[in-house]
Amino acid sequence: MDLFARLAAAVRRQNEEGELPDFIVPLLLGIANNPTAFRGREALVASLLQRVEEYETYSNVCCEKIGFSLEDIHTVLDELRVSY
Repeated sequence: MDLFARLAAAVRRQNEEGELPDFIVPLLLGIANNPTAFRGREALVASLLQRVEEYETYSNVCCEKIGFSLEDIHTVLDELRVSY
């Protein structure tokens, strides 16, 4: 499975499990469904994939950070120059 297909699968899985908020799903799937628009930026897409796969709603609640937060995902989206 290629990087963009893996991103789409991860977004759907994390959303269906109730973790990833609905409002960010279309934005992430827009990236996953447009590999040609992100050619040459695969390293950033891979970083986004990791953050989606390891997304935790309460990643910053305890004294030790666990997983990635929406802020972490938005950081990569900013680097990809993708916004709502």
